[in-house]
Amino acid sequence: MNKEKKIEKILDSAMSDDLTDYVKLMKAMRKRMPFFGGTKRIAAALLKDALGDISGIDLSLEKIFKKSAVGKVIFEDIKDGKARLFINIGKNHGISPGDLIREIVKRSGVDGKQIGKIDIHSTYSFIEIPEQYGELVLLSFENVKVKGVPIVIEPAKKRKKNN
Repeated sequence: MNKEKKIEKILDSAMSDDLTDYVKLMKAMRKRMPFFGGTKRIAAALLKDALGDISGIDLSLEKIFKKSAVGKVIFEDIKDGKARLFINIGKNHGISPGDLIREIVKRSGVDGKQIGKIDIHSTYSFIEIPEQYGELVLLSFENVKVKGVPIVIEPAKKRKKNN
């Protein structure tokens, strides 16, 4: 496998795999590092081990992160710095706020304390996420099933005023 494909595979894994045990291991390893930046140095050492010499690779963001180059996601419904997301799973699917928080934390790495209001309806839900993590959450739920339901998550449309 060439190095660019290995990089794509690592990125795909970072976005979609359950890395809980690896995060625990990373935290344990970081404690052995005597200075700040230990996590970055450990990650860089792992990349060096996985990829070897990368001096011949074009490290420009456009080439490596071509999936992200499609364009920036626009969030219509933002309040107090939190973007509102629509997700196609709700009470009828047996989903709870805790289930949604756990899935977001597991898949995106966003701290559960950062997640705002969660509105669960019968067949869909709305979740408030800090705007800076909105796109990460959207990308981390690509090709994902929760409770057997293929997930569609997207920016919520602007709320209509009740006049």
